[in-house]
Amino acid sequence: MEHQAQRIDKVKKMNRNNNIPIKRCEKGFVLVLTLFAALILATLIIAFINITSIDLTLVKNHMYSSKAYYIAEAGIADALNQIRLTGQLGDTQWEESFPSGSSDKYTVAVSQNSTVINSTGLASVSNFSRTLEVKVNVSGSSSPYKVSINQWKETTQ
Repeated sequence: MEHQAQRIDKVKKMNRNNNIPIKRCEKGFVLVLTLFAALILATLIIAFINITSIDLTLVKNHMYSSKAYYIAEAGIADALNQIRLTGQLGDTQWEESFPSGSSDKYTVAVSQNSTVINSTGLASVSNFSRTLEVKVNVSGSSSPYKVSINQWKETTQ
């Protein structure tokens, strides 16, 4: 019994001095745990970066697509203005930079005695394009002619 009491006292002294004996099977456990935690953290960071880059690409694509739509809309507005001034354009086609001096442009085609206007807007940086088709009625006997829109739709290419 005395021998066992000495062993208990010895273990208590070791605990007080923070010199706890480590069993062989527990060596390296903290290292493995740390590596596992680092692996999980790295996986989460990579997933976050991937999701962020996908979101950024989606936002850019939406922005360029919207830009192409509004450029095509500017082409429609240009054609409507010319029809208001002249009454008819006949079958004609033209291309303009929009805004003036930029590499973005719209291409307008007017057909069927100024009743159908097709406008394609091109956002040149991204090569996004959108096409609008507008059917109109022209009335009046002098400039400015009255132009009413019957149908406005986006066409697919």
